[in-house]
Amino acid sequence: MPSPVFELGLYSNQTPFCQATVSRGHTIWYKPSRCLAPHARAAPYRGRGQIVAAACGTDTVVLATSRGFLLRYQWDDYGNEKVLETELFSSRQPDTRIKATFADPTGTHVLICIKTSNNYELQYIHSSWQKARTLGKLKGVAVTAVGWQKQLDSSSSSNGRSSNANDAEELLQVTTGDIILGSEGGALHTTCQDSRSKREGASSLLLDFKDKRKAICSVEQEVLPDGRRVAMLATPNAVYITVGGPGLQAVFSKFTNPSMWEPLFEVESPSMHSQLQLIRGSSLQSLPSRFAWLVGGVLLHGHLLLADMADDVSVSEGAEYVADMRQLALAGAQGSPEDEPHLMVCSEYHYLVLYADRLVAVNQVSGKVVGEVNWGPGVHASGIVGTPLGLLQSSSSGGTQLWSGEALHEVSLSNEGKDMWRIYLEHQDYNNALKLAAGSSQRDTVYQCMGADAAAAGDYKAAGANFGRIVGGKPAFEEIALMLVESGDPEALQTFLSTKLQVLGPNDKAQATMVAAWLTELLLDQINRDLLASAGQQTAAYTQHVAQLRSFLSEYASTLNWKTTTALLESYGRLEELESFAAAVGRQEELLEYLMRNPTDGVQRALGVLRKPSIGPELIYRFAPELLAAATAETVDFFIAAGARLDPRRLMPALVRFGEPDTLDSKRDQIMRYVGFAMDQLHCDDSAVANLGVALLSLESSEGRLLDFLARVRNPLGKPLFDVKYALRLAKERNRRHACVKLLCELGLYEDAVALALAVDLELAKAVANGPEDDDSLRRKLWLSIAKHVVQGGDGAAAAEGPEQAGRIKMAVELLKEAGGLLKIEDILPFFPDFVTIDNFKGAITDSLTRYNKQIEELKGEMDEATEIAEAVRKDLKLLQSRTAVISTRETCVACNRSILDPPPNTLKLPNGGAVPPFYLFPTGQAFHVLCAAAEVIRYGGDMRASKVRSLLQKLSKLEPAEAGCKASGVGSLNGGADQSVAVLAAKLEEEVGCEDPWNGELLARMVDMAFVNASVDAVEIDSWKL
Repeated sequence: MPSPVFELGLYSNQTPFCQATVSRGHTIWYKPSRCLAPHARAAPYRGRGQIVAAACGTDTVVLATSRGFLLRYQWDDYGNEKVLETELFSSRQPDTRIKATFADPTGTHVLICIKTSNNYELQYIHSSWQKARTLGKLKGVAVTAVGWQKQLDSSSSSNGRSSNANDAEELLQVTTGDIILGSEGGALHTTCQDSRSKREGASSLLLDFKDKRKAICSVEQEVLPDGRRVAMLATPNAVYITVGGPGLQAVFSKFTNPSMWEPLFEVESPSMHSQLQLIRGSSLQSLPSRFAWLVGGVLLHGHLLLADMADDVSVSEGAEYVADMRQLALAGAQGSPEDEPHLMVCSEYHYLVLYADRLVAVNQVSGKVVGEVNWGPGVHASGIVGTPLGLLQSSSSGGTQLWSGEALHEVSLSNEGKDMWRIYLEHQDYNNALKLAAGSSQRDTVYQCMGADAAAAGDYKAAGANFGRIVGGKPAFEEIALMLVESGDPEALQTFLSTKLQVLGPNDKAQATMVAAWLTELLLDQINRDLLASAGQQTAAYTQHVAQLRSFLSEYASTLNWKTTTALLESYGRLEELESFAAAVGRQEELLEYLMRNPTDGVQRALGVLRKPSIGPELIYRFAPELLAAATAETVDFFIAAGARLDPRRLMPALVRFGEPDTLDSKRDQIMRYVGFAMDQLHCDDSAVANLGVALLSLESSEGRLLDFLARVRNPLGKPLFDVKYALRLAKERNRRHACVKLLCELGLYEDAVALALAVDLELAKAVANGPEDDDSLRRKLWLSIAKHVVQGGDGAAAAEGPEQAGRIKMAVELLKEAGGLLKIEDILPFFPDFVTIDNFKGAITDSLTRYNKQIEELKGEMDEATEIAEAVRKDLKLLQSRTAVISTRETCVACNRSILDPPPNTLKLPNGGAVPPFYLFPTGQAFHVLCAAAEVIRYGGDMRASKVRSLLQKLSKLEPAEAGCKASGVGSLNGGADQSVAVLAAKLEEEVGCEDPWNGELLARMVDMAFVNASVDAVEIDSWKL
């Protein structure tokens, strides 16, 4: 099996791009990069000594030199380099040296442990400072490890300032948070430094093993989502873990005696190169999911379940928080301490392990060395400057640097994930193998191995699921299916087919249809086996499998073949599933046709299908005739329940057949029930529906419901909704004479109606005769017909002398009273024989004479009253001719409010002067200027009258008042050549203008329907009222 190709780029500024071939056939590339070696930089770096300690953060590397300088290298996104230099101590202190340097994950905070001639001191520097601060409270502590706080909990504070998750990142830029310091004496301290404060932060002791054999080599801390803290540390021979909080004091306070703290892991042979690393994702806010512990020649690694830790769990139970624990034996495990690996960092799939003379890449899964770079005496390592002393890795970016006393080198691994899927597969880590498999071919290989392992273990259901995910042709579909059939587990084959159906693509329609049909039969067979096992009882397993079948039919409705699927469902008697399948594929019509062929309960099931809201009315109209014929009552109930959803007119082809005489009464009653519902509840006004109601009711033996229907089914104007002529024809054909009479009246054929009614019932004929209320002559004619029928008995011959004739005479006399005065005795006498004893009519004749006398007396009274009125009118006319009135000179015209003797305003510019009278005084007591009264007449009297008034005023204005009584001269041309006197013209003007008070006569009545303002004349007035 070929191994992946790694590129370990060791960068300096002294070598060109080159390559070297090492063991195992791997190629390791060396490529020049930025040079951090002091000798290769500008003057500020000269004389600073060699690199003795290093640390890194995000885009930041901190180097400490032998002469007491701290160099901070920073790079932006474009690779531009920035260097900050800080002097930690003077070169005049020869016994002072830098022991270790620690940087937080962001590279903002740096701690430097310095060994003086007789003690240790710890300095802190922020990225924004020019000078470091000595932490006097921690003097004498030889710090060997720092556990930085990477997240803030709700209780975190700095100088009384609380924080939350939103500003945690900003707060950690200015404060270190509560960090853990491990010393070579086995003690744990905590401190918190704030760059904004001018004073040193608080420090305290957390725990002290008081044993140099338990020197702290590594320490890590994490904050859980609920605010609790997890601390994990490594000593030369053990790893410890604890959880608690909030706050670090609460985490370690449980260990009143350090010996109570039991290690999580422990080895027999201690190593000062013990190193613990927690591995997380790209975000510092996420919790680590793995860990690795390098101790001696052994590398222990596994998964951490930090979120599951409890507050009060002792470290002796810490094994439950570690999963998938593995141990890798590295080269040098059995050698001397010099041969042991010194440091290690973790990439995505490999561990980079630093030895004294080489850098090795070890696969995390297989534990095999896949590449290495060597240096030292006799080895030419192109691109490496000096002897590498340490290995750095950024927590956020994952970048790795290798540093020596002269330079910093960047290590890169390219194409790291190549063939990792195969390595996972060899170790039966199928989940990770699937994640890294590229392409369907590699995934098929993984699924094939998973299926083979499951089959070998006897788990054929899992084997079927894995084999079903194979999209290639190997192994063949038939081969797998045969193996699963022979396994004796029916669910295995079902699982295989179900999985295969999910992975088939759109180009595999034929195979998908075949698989779906096979799976349908398996599901049906499973349901049958459930019923057989439970003796026909519906168990929980049966219910589950039925639900599975229905879900399958709904999900793969477009894949399943209609004929094949329906044949399977029919053969197993699964009608409900057949209905749901038809609904899913939209083939309800075929389903209904199948159900209608079922004589047992097909109609009821068909009605159940049609009741579903998803069924449109068109299918109902389509199957209505068959449904009504098979189950009339149930179908009508369904129609009524559907209400306005159905159009009664569209149902007429199915309903009309029941209006024939050969229909059963029970079915006809049901149809009439729906017709009545349509007319009364749906307010249907369709004549076809009303005609059907007439046809149905005309077949009943009694005419009561028919007559009620004829009287009730009408539009808001009272006109019948049915066709009257059609109804009359049906009534005649079916001998419904009362209905015929009513319909003849509806057509206005009262004479025919009376004639038919006389053959049925005399009272009915009398009711018909009173029908035409507005036509007395017609009513009289109808009553005469009735009288003739009564007198002559319907055969046209008068009855002979005797009791029969007397009875008819009596009926005729009574008829005169019922006619309401339309008939008189003399109207019916011609219908009797010439020789009839008058005694039989004595009462009627007496009543007639009495009535005539009364009418004569009433006419005489009216004539006397009219004579008196005429005499009174003549007297009033004589009085009017001699009537006079006195008018004051201060009397005003009611129209213009000017004195009656003053000239009028004459707004219409009417002819004035001459023989035009000055004013009129009316019997109402109101006075008008003649021109004012003429103006009222012209405005409201009409065009013809206005023209005539203007003409008369024109003629009178040209005559002199002195010529009154004389012939007018010079006006012949104005009046067709005929001379007229002033008196005649004045009289005509009086007839047109002075005949009535303009404000109390006909003109006033005409003004009632006129607008108060004229839009064309009173536009200004109208505008003034606008809002």
